Amino acid sequence: MDQPTREQLLHAEAAKYGIAPEAIDVAVRIITAVQNRDRADFRKNFGGQLTPDRWLAAHGVSGFRELCAFAAREAGLGEDGDVIIRIVSAVAPPHEQHADDRPIQFWARPLTDPAEATFPAYRITYEDRQASGGHGFDWSGALLRSTLRVAAAGCGLGAASLEEATGVVVFTEANLPGAYVARPAPGHTQPVCVRCGQWEKEHTLHERFGSCPQFISPAAQVSGIGAP
Repeated sequence: MDQPTREQLLHAEAAKYGIAPEAIDVAVRIITAVQNRDRADFRKNFGGQLTPDRWLAAHGVSGFRELCAFAAREAGLGEDGDVIIRIVSAVAPPHEQHADDRPIQFWARPLTDPAEATFPAYRITYEDRQASGGHGFDWSGALLRSTLRVAAAGCGLGAASLEEATGVVVFTEANLPGAYVARPAPGHTQPVCVRCGQWEKEHTLHERFGSCPQFISPAAQVSGIGAP
C-alpha cells in the first residue's frame, strides 16, 4: 500500500481543525516562500545552507509564531497562528542533525547576568507592535553585554530574557514600549579592542555603554593593515 504524500498528510491534519485544503495550502505557501527567501539570502551572504531546523533556531519560536499568524491572516483563517503551528509541526520532516547543533529548546528564561550573552556578535532589531519594523544592525557581544547592564540599571525598568538553545536575547529599556531582539550573528565579527572587547566603530558610544576611550587592536591584527 502506498504511503500518503506530505500534501495528503497536511490536508488530513488540517481537517482535524476544520480547515479546508485550499486554505492550509495558501498558508503553507506563504511560510515556504518566506523560508526560501531567507535561505537564498543566507546562501548569498554566508555561502552555506540554511536548513529548516536552523532557520527555526535562528528565529526562535516567537519568530515562527509571527510568521504563522501572518500566514493565517493571509489565508483567511483569522488571527490563530497557533493552529497553523500545530498543523505544520505534525507533518514536518524529522529534525536534521548537525555536528554543531545544540538541543532544540525554545522557551526563554530571565537573563540574570549579561555574561550569559556569550556570542561574539549579534544582529539587533527593535520590535514594537505600534511601529513598522526597522532595519537590523550589528553589535559586538561586548556592546550587547554593556547595554544589558545599562538597561537593567535604568530606573529599574529594564528586563531581559534568554532562549538557551538559540542564544536569542530579548530586552527592554526604560519606558520604551517595544523590545530589542538580539539574534546571534557569529559571521558578523570584526577585530575587537583588547581593552574592552568592543569594535572600533563602537568606541564613539563609550560614554554610555562603557567602552574604553581608545580602540586598541592586538598586534597581529594591526600588522596586517597596509599603510595609506
